[in-house]
Amino acid sequence: MKKISFIFLSFIFLTGCSVKKIALRSIADILQNGASAFYEESDPKLAKSALESQLKLLEVFIVNDPKNPVLILQTVQGFGAYSFLFLEEEDPARAKIFYERGLKYGLSLLGELENHSYTFKEVPLVFWTAYCWAGLANLSRDNPQRIADLPKIEKMMGAVTRLSPGYFYGGADLFFGSLYGSRPKILGGDLEKAKVHFEKALSAVQRRFLIAQVLYAQYVAIPAQDKELFKKVLSEVQEFPIENFPEQRLSNQVAKERAQKMLDKINDYF
Repeated sequence: MKKISFIFLSFIFLTGCSVKKIALRSIADILQNGASAFYEESDPKLAKSALESQLKLLEVFIVNDPKNPVLILQTVQGFGAYSFLFLEEEDPARAKIFYERGLKYGLSLLGELENHSYTFKEVPLVFWTAYCWAGLANLSRDNPQRIADLPKIEKMMGAVTRLSPGYFYGGADLFFGSLYGSRPKILGGDLEKAKVHFEKALSAVQRRFLIAQVLYAQYVAIPAQDKELFKKVLSEVQEFPIENFPEQRLSNQVAKERAQKMLDKINDYF
């Protein structure tokens, strides 16, 4: 027993890790490995409640281990997903607050953005940090500073498409499709480019990640006043069996709810 204790203590001193940090890193690994359970949940209300509690717990852990990359990534992704799935439509002001919190944590590890060449290993954190930043900018169109941030966000998403094409169900292509579709032509908007990015994202997952179709309808079909495209992509969402893509039951269930709301308002759009 004494021998085991001596070896254990020697390990701690040699590595410079405290018992608390070792425990935190074990918990971080458990949370990372279990993150898929959140996206597999089919009940949005249950998922929302669970994520709210987990996000605060993650922040508590980060206070004790502020440079833990696993904790930071889980927190950035969590705030991004929470804001997009549950807040953007019902409470955009609150969504901005949480996007900004996710952004703050992401930048705390990514550091200075200027002249930084990202690596493949950094792709998840780069993507989710840019995701939070993009969500914040999208909800802050009256804020010149947030609009001025767009080139940095584009650079980060561009790095994701270059280093890991198709990462998170073509998430970077969904960003560029939404960006080109939401801008007026005089400011670089281009519906044909938007279509290319959306089709690329849809192809990456055989059209099973239904949020892509919802965004396609919002940022291409409506601006183009293409009613047939609008009905086509949203009908795909309605008809898709939720169990055919179990790893994204939650996102797909939210997409189905949004698609129905959009179809109910079709006469307002066209």
